[in-house]
Amino acid sequence: MARAKTTHKPKLDVVVNPKKEKGLTEKQEKFCRIYATEDVTRTEAARLAGYGEGTAAWAASRFLNGRDYPHILVRIAEIKEELSKKYEVSFDGHVRQLAKIRDMALEKGNYTAAVAAEKSRGQVAGLYISRSEILVGKIDQMSREEVLAEIAKLQTQFPILIEQTTPTLDMVAASRNPDDLPDFVSEEERQRLEAELDE
Repeated sequence: MARAKTTHKPKLDVVVNPKKEKGLTEKQEKFCRIYATEDVTRTEAARLAGYGEGTAAWAASRFLNGRDYPHILVRIAEIKEELSKKYEVSFDGHVRQLAKIRDMALEKGNYTAAVAAEKSRGQVAGLYISRSEILVGKIDQMSREEVLAEIAKLQTQFPILIEQTTPTLDMVAASRNPDDLPDFVSEEERQRLEAELDE
């Protein structure tokens, strides 16, 4: 059986008689609801509430100035408060909702969604720790000596880099003393580099 279309627009408690209950006309109540729930300007809210093109901006300005119609501001605040309570996210509610999503996915045989929902429940509960490393600084902010020291450090940490990285004239030029060359530089390579320096 087909389900009714679900909308994600917030539903509010209906005020049956806005004039009697809140001191508002029907148009004013509609303005409050539109302004509090829709992503529109105050003039657009007044226009959508039924105010004419010529009076919409003027009416909206007076409704929201806090002096002429303070009860309208009170009603807008009530609507926003009601929405925040209705859609408030709490730990228990969030975990419960994820469990429902997991169970529905399992019933339909959608194991990928079920695993994702269960993993999300674990993340909310703090069972998973996300670790990331933030590196600060760039190579262009480092001095030549710092770059060469970092290269040597990486080559000692990852020996495969020694085989793949051939020392350059720059590495030798960083220090005129051949004894200061990194340990991975062979004797023959030292001599070749020294000869290049002397040319």
